[in-house]
Amino acid sequence: MKRTITLSLALLFLGISPLFGQDVSGFERVYYTTPNSIETDDYTLDVKNAVAQADHCKLGMKIVNNTNDFLLFKSKESSFKYSFGEKHPTVKPIYIKPNGSKTRTLQVGGSEQYLQQRFSVEMSGIYRIPVDGMITEAPDFKLPASTNSFTVGNFKVVLRKYDASTREAKAIFECTYIGDAVGLVNPANLSVRATAKKTEEELMYANDSKNSDPQILNKGDKIKFDATFHIEGRIVDMQFATMFIVWNDTFMETEEIPLDAETFDIEMNEELTNAKK
Repeated sequence: MKRTITLSLALLFLGISPLFGQDVSGFERVYYTTPNSIETDDYTLDVKNAVAQADHCKLGMKIVNNTNDFLLFKSKESSFKYSFGEKHPTVKPIYIKPNGSKTRTLQVGGSEQYLQQRFSVEMSGIYRIPVDGMITEAPDFKLPASTNSFTVGNFKVVLRKYDASTREAKAIFECTYIGDAVGLVNPANLSVRATAKKTEEELMYANDSKNSDPQILNKGDKIKFDATFHIEGRIVDMQFATMFIVWNDTFMETEEIPLDAETFDIEMNEELTNAKK
């Protein structure tokens, strides 16, 4: 025990953490044992298939969103920690829908020696994006359109296409976010107001487009979304009717809330590495 403590202190004195592994020679690949699921209030993280070759290391990662908000993972803020330093994966930012999941491969590489006995991973860069931000109210939009574009708050909206028949009307919009926070566009919230032919009663119909999932926008991002409506011809003939899109809570600004980092160790699976040698 005394010898182990002395060795550890000596390594620390030299600036080398005893938690880091040493180079592994004689193998083309090193396979690792990954931790069990890491579960937090906001997400569950599953890691598997960690393997290294001399010039790189990679592992599979699945993030399960346990919230009713969006999650964002910025991989470049996470790190693989080795005795020679830290390396950052460069997967594009990943958005995970409320109660959804995403799977990605994280990889680091370079001129260093990645065949190591062990290393650690710090999962930083995970953010929670609330869906109950500040609503941007927009004026009702006339169909057929008398103007094709409008700007409300930090959202620029352009009507790209509109088609109407007796029983269906479909509008395709393009939206650009120009603010400095985070834009959230949820087309499922919009509806259309139309007047019944016989009774002249004003009726409201929800957007029943299949392309109506909420979408996240950073500054300069641009998306397209549909507004599709179906009304029986005996009530409203949409081919000739004047209607108005009511935006409700379609446009919203929110924020990125950083979550605490989770760090875990990954160690060489000697049995598997030898078996695949």
